[in-house]
Amino acid sequence: MKLHHVGIVTEDIASTIRHHKDLFDFVPITEIVDDPIQKVSVVMLAAPGAESGFIELISPLSNDSPVSQILKGKARLYHLCFLVEDIEKAVQNFRSHGAIIISGPVPAELYGGKRIAFAYTPDKYVVELLEK
Repeated sequence: MKLHHVGIVTEDIASTIRHHKDLFDFVPITEIVDDPIQKVSVVMLAAPGAESGFIELISPLSNDSPVSQILKGKARLYHLCFLVEDIEKAVQNFRSHGAIIISGPVPAELYGGKRIAFAYTPDKYVVELLEK
Protein backbone atom coordinates (compact mmCIF):
# COMPACT_ATOMS: atom_id res chain seq x y z
CA MET A 1 0.00 0.00 0.00
CA LYS A 2 1.38 3.40 -0.98
CA LEU A 3 0.10 6.87 -0.02
CA HIS A 4 -1.26 8.42 -3.22
CA HIS A 5 -2.88 11.72 -2.21
CA VAL A 6 -4.56 13.83 0.44
CA GLY A 7 -8.14 14.93 -0.24
CA ILE A 8 -9.26 18.44 0.66
CA VAL A 9 -12.86 19.65 0.42
CA THR A 10 -13.50 23.13 -0.98
CA GLU A 11 -16.47 25.27 -1.91
CA ASP A 12 -14.64 26.82 -4.86
CA ILE A 13 -12.18 24.65 -6.78
CA ALA A 14 -10.90 27.52 -8.97
CA SER A 15 -9.89 29.75 -6.08
CA THR A 16 -8.40 26.82 -4.16
CA ILE A 17 -6.30 25.92 -7.20
CA ARG A 18 -4.98 29.51 -7.22
CA HIS A 19 -4.20 29.36 -3.49
CA HIS A 20 -2.25 26.11 -3.89
CA LYS A 21 -0.31 27.59 -6.80
CA ASP A 22 0.52 30.74 -4.82
CA LEU A 23 1.36 28.99 -1.54
CA PHE A 24 2.91 25.69 -2.62
CA ASP A 25 3.55 25.98 -6.38
CA PHE A 26 1.11 23.08 -6.91
CA VAL A 27 -0.65 23.05 -10.29
CA PRO A 28 -3.45 20.94 -11.78
CA ILE A 29 -2.28 17.69 -13.34
CA THR A 30 -5.82 16.73 -14.41
CA GLU A 31 -8.83 18.60 -15.69
CA ILE A 32 -11.63 19.38 -13.24
CA VAL A 33 -13.87 16.32 -13.51
CA ASP A 34 -17.50 15.93 -12.44
CA ASP A 35 -18.16 12.48 -10.96
CA PRO A 36 -21.91 11.83 -10.72
CA ILE A 37 -21.40 8.54 -8.86
CA GLN A 38 -19.52 10.31 -6.06
CA LYS A 39 -21.59 13.53 -6.47
CA VAL A 40 -18.44 15.68 -6.55
CA SER A 41 -16.18 17.72 -8.82
CA VAL A 42 -12.51 16.83 -8.42
CA VAL A 43 -9.08 17.86 -9.65
CA MET A 44 -5.62 16.55 -8.83
CA LEU A 45 -2.75 18.95 -8.02
CA ALA A 46 0.99 18.34 -7.74
CA ALA A 47 4.28 20.14 -7.58
CA PRO A 48 5.87 20.38 -11.05
CA GLY A 49 7.52 17.05 -11.88
CA ALA A 50 6.22 15.29 -8.75
CA GLU A 51 5.52 11.56 -8.88
CA SER A 52 3.80 11.42 -5.48
CA GLY A 53 2.44 13.73 -2.80
CA PHE A 54 -0.64 14.77 -4.75
CA ILE A 55 -3.53 16.86 -3.44
CA GLU A 56 -7.08 16.14 -4.60
CA LEU A 57 -9.49 19.07 -4.37
CA ILE A 58 -13.11 17.99 -3.93
CA SER A 59 -16.25 20.08 -4.27
CA PRO A 60 -19.86 18.88 -3.91
CA LEU A 61 -22.03 18.73 -7.04
CA SER A 62 -25.23 18.79 -4.98
CA ASN A 63 -26.51 19.25 -1.44
CA ASP A 64 -26.70 15.48 -0.97
CA SER A 65 -23.02 14.97 -1.87
CA PRO A 66 -21.08 12.99 0.74
CA VAL A 67 -18.76 16.00 1.25
CA SER A 68 -21.47 18.67 1.69
CA GLN A 69 -21.56 18.21 5.47
CA ILE A 70 -17.81 18.75 5.73
CA LEU A 71 -18.22 22.29 4.39
CA LYS A 72 -20.49 23.12 7.34
CA GLY A 73 -17.63 22.48 9.77
CA LYS A 74 -14.25 24.14 10.10
CA ALA A 75 -12.03 21.27 8.93
CA ARG A 76 -11.45 20.75 5.21
CA LEU A 77 -8.98 17.86 5.25
CA TYR A 78 -11.13 14.97 4.07
CA HIS A 79 -9.16 11.78 3.50
CA LEU A 80 -5.89 9.99 2.86
CA CYS A 81 -5.79 7.89 -0.31
CA PHE A 82 -3.76 4.72 -0.64
CA LEU A 83 -2.93 2.97 -3.89
CA VAL A 84 -3.66 -0.77 -3.59
CA GLU A 85 -2.89 -3.75 -5.80
CA ASP A 86 -6.19 -5.57 -5.16
CA ILE A 87 -9.07 -3.35 -4.07
CA GLU A 88 -11.37 -6.27 -3.16
CA LYS A 89 -8.70 -7.74 -0.90
CA ALA A 90 -7.95 -4.33 0.64
CA VAL A 91 -11.66 -3.72 1.38
CA GLN A 92 -11.93 -7.17 2.96
CA ASN A 93 -8.81 -6.48 5.06
CA PHE A 94 -10.13 -3.11 6.24
CA ARG A 95 -13.51 -4.65 7.13
CA SER A 96 -11.90 -7.55 9.01
CA HIS A 97 -9.88 -5.09 11.09
CA GLY A 98 -12.88 -3.05 12.25
CA ALA A 99 -13.12 -0.39 9.55
CA ILE A 100 -16.55 0.55 8.22
CA ILE A 101 -16.77 0.53 4.43
CA ILE A 102 -18.54 3.77 3.50
CA SER A 103 -18.78 3.17 -0.24
CA GLY A 104 -17.45 1.13 -3.09
CA PRO A 105 -15.67 -0.28 -4.77
CA VAL A 106 -17.05 1.83 -7.63
CA PRO A 107 -15.49 3.33 -10.77
CA ALA A 108 -14.12 6.88 -10.49
CA GLU A 109 -14.17 9.39 -13.34
CA LEU A 110 -10.94 11.11 -12.26
CA TYR A 111 -9.02 7.85 -12.55
CA GLY A 112 -10.40 6.70 -15.89
CA GLY A 113 -12.78 4.18 -14.33
CA LYS A 114 -10.34 2.63 -11.88
CA ARG A 115 -12.28 1.64 -8.80
CA ILE A 116 -12.21 3.40 -5.45
CA ALA A 117 -13.64 2.60 -2.04
CA PHE A 118 -13.93 4.68 1.11
CA ALA A 119 -13.53 3.37 4.65
CA TYR A 120 -13.94 4.88 8.10
CA THR A 121 -11.09 3.53 10.21
CA PRO A 122 -11.31 2.43 13.86
CA ASP A 123 -9.23 5.57 14.59
CA LYS A 124 -12.07 7.69 13.19
CA TYR A 125 -10.72 9.06 9.92
CA VAL A 126 -11.57 8.43 6.27
CA VAL A 127 -9.34 6.47 3.90
CA GLU A 128 -9.82 6.15 0.16
CA LEU A 129 -8.53 3.01 -1.54
CA LEU A 130 -7.59 3.40 -5.21
CA GLU A 131 -6.93 0.34 -7.33
CA LYS A 132 -3.60 0.38 -9.13
